[in-house]
Amino acid sequence: MATFADQAPRLSTKPNCLSLEPRLPHVEGPFDIDCPVRLFWLNPHHNNDHSEIGRIRVLPTTDEILCLKRPYMPPKDAQDGTLERRGKARMLDVQFRHLRYDALEPVIDACYHASQLLTIAFKEPSPQDYDVRQQTVRGTQYSLFRGVRLEDARFEAEGIHLRLSFACPARLRQRRMLSSGHFESGMLMALIGLDTERTLSTAFLMVEMCQSTESMKPITGDHLRASVVASFVEPSDTNTIRQTLYGLKGLLNKERFVIVEFPKVLVAGFNWILKHLQFLSISNAEIAFSDLITPSSTLRNKPIATPAYSDRGSSSFDLSVLQEAGKFSGHSSLQLDPDFMASGAAKQQDIIENLCSTTTLDHGQATALCQNLSRELAFTQGPPGTGKTFLGVSLAKVILRHAPKKPILVACMTNHALDNFLSDLIKQGITKVARIGSGSKEEWMDKYTLPSMRKTFEKGDKSLRQKSKSDRAFNAVQALWTQGNTWCESLNTRTLTWAAVAEHLKSRYPHLYSDFSRYESPRAQKVSDIRQGRSEAGGYAFEQWSIGKDLTDTEEFSRSAGSFFSKSTAESQSMDGSTDSGCSSLDLSLNPPRIPVPYPYDDLGQSVWSMPMDVRAAWITRWKSELDSSSPIDKLAEIQRRYLEAKRIKRELFDQSDAKGLANQEVIGLTTTACAKYWPILKSLDLETLICEEAGEVSEAQTITTLLPSIKHAIFIGDPLQLRPQVNHSSLSLETTYGAKYRLDESLFERMVMPSTSGKEPVPVSKLDLQRRMHPDVAQLLRATLYPYLKDHPSTSHLPVAGMAHRTFWLDHQEPEDAPNLLSIGSKSYSNAFECAMICELVRYLLNTNDFDSGEIAILVPYSKQLACLKDKLTGTRACSIALSQKDKEDLIDMGLLDESELSEFRTDVEVSPMVRLATIDGFQGEEAKVIILSTVRSNLQDRVGFLQTTNRINVACSRARNGFYIVGNSKLLRSIDMWETVIADFEAKGRLDTSITTHCSRHPHLAQAVSKPHQFQQVLACNEPCNHVFNCGHGCPETCHEPVLHDRMFGRKMRMFARNVQVYRKNLQQGFEWFTDNFQPGPLSGEVNTAMIKLRMLYMMPLETDIVRYRDEVIVRVEADMARTAMYLGNGYAPDPISLSFKARLDLLYFHCRLTLLQEAARIIHFLRDFDNPIHTQHMAKTLKMLTIQQADENIAEAEGLVQYCRTNSLLRLEVETVLVQLCFDAVADRLGSIGDSLERHERAEHLMAENPDTAGILRPCYQSLDPETKGKDSTAELWTPKTREFWEKWGEYESGSLRHCKNGHPYSLKAFHDCPECGGRKVHREQIEDREEFVKNLDREMFLKAMARFSNQR
Repeated sequence: MATFADQAPRLSTKPNCLSLEPRLPHVEGPFDIDCPVRLFWLNPHHNNDHSEIGRIRVLPTTDEILCLKRPYMPPKDAQDGTLERRGKARMLDVQFRHLRYDALEPVIDACYHASQLLTIAFKEPSPQDYDVRQQTVRGTQYSLFRGVRLEDARFEAEGIHLRLSFACPARLRQRRMLSSGHFESGMLMALIGLDTERTLSTAFLMVEMCQSTESMKPITGDHLRASVVASFVEPSDTNTIRQTLYGLKGLLNKERFVIVEFPKVLVAGFNWILKHLQFLSISNAEIAFSDLITPSSTLRNKPIATPAYSDRGSSSFDLSVLQEAGKFSGHSSLQLDPDFMASGAAKQQDIIENLCSTTTLDHGQATALCQNLSRELAFTQGPPGTGKTFLGVSLAKVILRHAPKKPILVACMTNHALDNFLSDLIKQGITKVARIGSGSKEEWMDKYTLPSMRKTFEKGDKSLRQKSKSDRAFNAVQALWTQGNTWCESLNTRTLTWAAVAEHLKSRYPHLYSDFSRYESPRAQKVSDIRQGRSEAGGYAFEQWSIGKDLTDTEEFSRSAGSFFSKSTAESQSMDGSTDSGCSSLDLSLNPPRIPVPYPYDDLGQSVWSMPMDVRAAWITRWKSELDSSSPIDKLAEIQRRYLEAKRIKRELFDQSDAKGLANQEVIGLTTTACAKYWPILKSLDLETLICEEAGEVSEAQTITTLLPSIKHAIFIGDPLQLRPQVNHSSLSLETTYGAKYRLDESLFERMVMPSTSGKEPVPVSKLDLQRRMHPDVAQLLRATLYPYLKDHPSTSHLPVAGMAHRTFWLDHQEPEDAPNLLSIGSKSYSNAFECAMICELVRYLLNTNDFDSGEIAILVPYSKQLACLKDKLTGTRACSIALSQKDKEDLIDMGLLDESELSEFRTDVEVSPMVRLATIDGFQGEEAKVIILSTVRSNLQDRVGFLQTTNRINVACSRARNGFYIVGNSKLLRSIDMWETVIADFEAKGRLDTSITTHCSRHPHLAQAVSKPHQFQQVLACNEPCNHVFNCGHGCPETCHEPVLHDRMFGRKMRMFARNVQVYRKNLQQGFEWFTDNFQPGPLSGEVNTAMIKLRMLYMMPLETDIVRYRDEVIVRVEADMARTAMYLGNGYAPDPISLSFKARLDLLYFHCRLTLLQEAARIIHFLRDFDNPIHTQHMAKTLKMLTIQQADENIAEAEGLVQYCRTNSLLRLEVETVLVQLCFDAVADRLGSIGDSLERHERAEHLMAENPDTAGILRPCYQSLDPETKGKDSTAELWTPKTREFWEKWGEYESGSLRHCKNGHPYSLKAFHDCPECGGRKVHREQIEDREEFVKNLDREMFLKAMARFSNQR
């Protein structure tokens, strides 16, 4: 409150101070739009207010945090009659200020609120348990951790790191902190301090790692404190580093600290972009096409020319690279001269038609391709499902053919989009790809990343001079790093170190200094003082002296000092990297150490080595009192400055080497953030072509980072009518009246092709017009609203949704939304219990009536609170499992709607049952599903629509479905929005909007039921009519009604699902072993808990084993038996053993994989128990588990032998080898536990089959080799799930109707997935009764089966 200002903490030289009243929003609006001249020159608001953006610190200062005045914010459009900047300078100024406010206003708000809480509780003791979640009056959510203290400082590769411990709340203790989502690497945090003089300090740090209370127990002695290791966001700001360390070490006024953690605020998310904008402003660096993209008050645009590089060499682009094999055309007709397109010549239509007829491009894509190649600044708008990525790949292929000497720069907003684009390029044969940045989660991408490719870059052309420079730079960095660690040690320890006292002794007590340092080689002293050996030689003597040792034995000293020196190779290196190879750090041959000579030291008159321990302690105490306590901190800060400069020099040299390697690539892919970070390397490459994917989501500031000065051809592909760039503050969004002046969420793409300025001329844009995703009924919603020109590809005639009368429907209601809890952190989010219940029952109904694969149903919601409600209601049912994206999970945790312990509960890679994807609309951009169910949530009397009032978000929600689209919402409320009114009218015109949704049998429509309440879905009766499906033979299906698609159903997808789950369960056990060992407690009182933990792990595979066995016995065994009976019925005279069909055999093998995973886990537990600190307590447990494990291993080997024999009888060669490998792994488990078995015959059989059948059984050789042929399988953790193994099981899920084939040995397989039989390779294997088997196998082919049925019918 204002009257408390004189009592509130303040900066000594600044007018801003802390008020204890709430930091309320400004009534007149958040921004000051006064002329910047008056603002900056006459009345700056705080010490970070500057007219030049290059002088503004990216992170707020304490004075800026305390300032309550409105910040200056220039509008996006240039205004006449003002003194503002113009052109490029103004564009950079606007983008910097807008982006900085959007990113850091929540940080300022949270820091202000945290400072108030710290002030109020300054004299109170820190609580041991408290709620870390906080929310400001403005709605900013953050986490506050109390009781902060410095545990230690360390010097890492990035510079100074601090380990800060804090009082850990009870709900985050043990290892729960690690899975809570708090303190994730790369996140921003603030350290706020308040001292006894009521002065506030703020330091911003970046999280490096988090340590749980378990990890901190050896340091703290209890389970009450956790810690975070963090680095300074501005490592070059040595003043902040000094002040922070002064406060943490208590060198000034006593100071208390809190940690403020900002959820979802990644340092890299704003820091690199803002710094790059500053660099461009300060250096006045060129931006490609700045004359075309700079906002201007003129309404007409400059004409867009053809690409400048297109006139080099051949003036035409060769389009034949896109030609399909077998389709030929005259050479000239597949040449594109950009001038033809630019001039609108009649020949352009011929080129487009030729492209359509000889390539897979449709007319819209072919037109866009030609136009993009003819414009130096090209934009292409692609509605949902129109093949934007395919167009981008085609453009890359053509450009590389035309100008192959320089790589193409590919930039995307997200790592996910970048990986997808690069993946498509690689599949098209463009394999010289380099991916810069570390954000990819795809394993296959590893070999294309810059660190991996450095190994392959040519280094032979390095001159000796270049190598010498690199070596010197590396050595300088290493030497300074060693110095930094030395001073960190001085800072951390309470004892006096040589590094801290050496200079003091040298100036005040030279004889003492000489006595401690005399063992250093004089020749070594000639090098720079940065050399670690200069201090460490004396350091060893001082260390020994300070603990009471007497070094009078030369040989003993030589040995001890030699060991001491070996700690660091950098100790013999100078600052410039030179070394004195002529003498070691301790050159005894040239300078033998002398026994110390007594000196009369002051009034003591004693020899330094003859001093008793109490006298030495007195000297140490005296020196401590004489030393400046801030000296270690000052020294450390100075080392940090020099270290960063040495790293800069080293990085520049290494960048030169990287640039040479990157220049030989065809494509360089980065995110837009990485473009800002690696801009110097990219600039040195003189890249000429840019392709930016999903450009409608890329903010203008991020786009600027991609426009290198050398770019001559920039291609932007996206859709400004889908999701825009994300902003945190509506006051900067064009979706609000106030934010329309600023439009931070307006991409460069949207500003150029859909200018919001009245009368402004748009630039030319190409449009894709043929969609391949949505059924025409779904696509009609988009045609009626945003894309009237959109056409449907014939492939979009998808099957209907079984059990539903319509594939699109609006289930209308007026049930009110749930009342928000105003005291909750998630009070700004909304839910609707009726919609939640209705959707959950609809999902269960659809799963019961359709043959959906994993993830083919998705539920979209606009609010995280509704997401949480649906998650709670769907979780725990066997009907389905839930997939939540990582971002959505973190949002739920931040709002308190999901417990931290559940963070890893929902995995997108586990398929225990059909998985339903659950996502917010914003998180589903770029995704699709067969069936989309949309919950609109809002239903109120105030007519508040909320998030779904924006056209872009409505567009995304309505364009994700392939087969069916269902909306549950209040149509009366949404009609107030123009686009919703059009959508609702379309539903009404087709009779598909009602308060009840109609379910019916797809094949017997007269059996229909209307459902208007959730419980009514459970009352929908199954259709008991006969199927009556008539085969070509004339016979009908004898079963009760089911979907026609099930006539062609195969078991491959189910096998694929089980195989995936075996791998996932195995990985989860391996990753959870550390948790098990950390929580395993010593002592007899913990026996019950420990036993329960072991039992839990031993039962982990049981649900999956049960599912496999149930499906095998209830489905596969019956089907195979029916097929055998069918063969008898058709008169073949032979009923084969069911294993010849191999489906049951494969499920048996997956079952044995489960058993193997379990026993391997048991072996790990046994070895852990053997090595445990308390063997008496665990001995009985280990022996019992060992006995059971060996017994189970032997039993499984015996049971698997039956499967081996089945495989051998039926020529299932690959399956036999994999089964034998599983047996060998069982052998290995038993051998590891001391039970020796005879597995020689199995080894010989596997080796023989792999050698004879390299294309089938042979693909398992890497698995066999992982057993280690020298130990013959004694490594029980051998890797059976190699990429080839996983690929084999994955392919079984690719079956399509009509692709079933059989080989000469009677093995069925899908021609869609396999070129030939994956078991025997199609090679006929001799065995008895082969003719009878071949006759039976014929009937596995659909056409042959129908013909046989027809013959049988005619005979009757």
